[in-house]
Amino acid sequence: MPEVKEVANTKRKTQSKTAPTKMLVILTLALVIVMGALLFVVNSGGSTIADEGSPPIEDVPTAGDESAPVSIVEFGDYKCPGCLYWDSEIVPQLYDDYVDNGDVSFSFYNYIGFGEESLQASLAALTVHEEAPEQFWNYHHALMQQAGQEGSQVTQDMLLNIAEEHASDVDQEELENAIANEEMLHRIEDDHEVIEEYGVQATPMIMVNDKVIDDPFDYDEIQEMIDEELAAAES
Repeated sequence: MPEVKEVANTKRKTQSKTAPTKMLVILTLALVIVMGALLFVVNSGGSTIADEGSPPIEDVPTAGDESAPVSIVEFGDYKCPGCLYWDSEIVPQLYDDYVDNGDVSFSFYNYIGFGEESLQASLAALTVHEEAPEQFWNYHHALMQQAGQEGSQVTQDMLLNIAEEHASDVDQEELENAIANEEMLHRIEDDHEVIEEYGVQATPMIMVNDKVIDDPFDYDEIQEMIDEELAAAES
């Protein structure tokens, strides 16, 4: 596996030779992620079952009841346009139909597919989760909507401004230092181990319990799978 700083260096040499160079990502997957996100590539057929079972959600940002019978996991990237679309169009429906009533939990794993900007966004989000977990999801959704916009650039000012509006309990200076010192890098590395285990090759990749949704943008398919899993849990 490539060293964190070696991979990050490849992504950001043209920006700054002295910038922090820690990141854990497989470069050969980056192009797949970009193409999948921008072109909304979807596969045909039904959902597939993961040999590894359901991804663990302990110590992972999770909305709803962690003991819910159905777990939805998103492997996503804050810079991914497809993740922005999924977050704005699919997630609100999931909250309304399943998460808010306790039937389903929703968790997020950080995939670093767009270089330094993805890394900085994830570092900021995980710091918010550590410091003010009750405000994490407000920050997460706001960051996804801004960072994933075509042509947007993740900067320190962006990350701090979003926190000021959506995670006001987080101290701005502490957040700035946490990002600069990459204090949450170990959490990103933990996420990456799971990402490798499940063979994530594009974002957003969505799992309902141990099943991978082939078309994450088809809410009917997601809903059908959730209902099947709920029925199985009740039987």
